[in-house]
Amino acid sequence: MVDIRGEWDNSIQKFCLIADIVTHLVGVAEKEPSDFLVEQGLLVGTTEYFAKSHVLKRTYEDEEHPFGWMQDGVFELFDQEERLYCWRTEEDLVEVASKLP
Repeated sequence: MVDIRGEWDNSIQKFCLIADIVTHLVGVAEKEPSDFLVEQGLLVGTTEYFAKSHVLKRTYEDEEHPFGWMQDGVFELFDQEERLYCWRTEEDLVEVASKLP
């Protein structure tokens, strides 16, 4: 979202405007620098957004559940639709992203 220039902050309104016009939405989930809990809710909150979304979830060696229960529920929905992709390193992320339809 930061690539879209203008007076807009990265807000829900900006996210929705962009999400309405794109053909695919790809969320990258990691704990730091920030997660995207609000956006995840929007991805599953409408049939239109959910249908064109994929999530790239970072896994952590030292933590079994690094994300909260709400996010885990969203991950499960994407996993059931085979649109959840896990990665651990930056190299993994690039490889996983290159396999997206």
